[in-house]
Amino acid sequence: MIALVDRAGRVRQRRCAKMLWNRPALATLEPCLRAVADLLELAGDEGLVVRGLGVALPGSLDSTSRRPTVISALPALNNFPLADLLEARYKLPAVLRVDVDAAALGEYHFGSGRGFRRLLLLSANAVVGASLIENGQIEPISQSMIGHIAHLPVANNGPRCSCGKRGCINTLVTLDALQRAIQRALRRGETTSLLRRLNVNGERFSLQLLAEESAAGDMLATQMYDEVRRWLGIASARYIDLFEPNALLLGGIFSSSTTLLTGIQNSLGSNSSARVCSMVEVATASLGRDAQLLGAAVSLL
Repeated sequence: MIALVDRAGRVRQRRCAKMLWNRPALATLEPCLRAVADLLELAGDEGLVVRGLGVALPGSLDSTSRRPTVISALPALNNFPLADLLEARYKLPAVLRVDVDAAALGEYHFGSGRGFRRLLLLSANAVVGASLIENGQIEPISQSMIGHIAHLPVANNGPRCSCGKRGCINTLVTLDALQRAIQRALRRGETTSLLRRLNVNGERFSLQLLAEESAAGDMLATQMYDEVRRWLGIASARYIDLFEPNALLLGGIFSSSTTLLTGIQNSLGSNSSARVCSMVEVATASLGRDAQLLGAAVSLL
């Protein structure tokens, strides 16, 4: 998604561009570059002054060289001088952000995180990610405390993780992890109405779909949804104790369900220290995918 964003945090125009897989870096980027050029031309026609280009990427970045280091979904961009390319092509400053950092900045300035000095965003889509914002600045999360945020261990006998451990939060609450859990249940002979919605109705799997089937009485969906609430409650308490935010926002797939939020709020008293827990507000992120667009641009506005 490429967007034209104003200082008030409004998306003035947007374009969708599908990046190409298994191509060289420039060919991979070409659809996005065309969309950027289109929006810059549109801005010029409307008399708008574009101050720069902000990019949110799903992976890790080298802030010194301003290059993506690991973008699993688009490996052609690994170590590619993306910021330099954008600045040379469009004669505008470019800023790169990790997607979860961009989302946290967007929520801090324009969404549910407004008014909090120290904000922690916990989000999941393909993987679990977290970002800590203090006074409008991204605070590096010390990897020495817990390792990569997706590999926080919460279950002693959980599924085996890619890191070699068992029970990392990433193996329990992401969409991929939940779909693998459904497949394991089906191999055990369990039945579920989820199959009708996924295979017959052609719906996409989501946490909201799981919540709906749980509310309708499906036993497998209920068991899985209760497990998500349990593990996410434990993980949230751990993150709160570690980082002591004023507010914890749940983003990505976690933001779609009010019952999930309620369950986590109820569990914090038993899983977190009373002193820290009493000072933390827990809420869902409010901007959806626009949080990344706004956060990527915020330092340029």
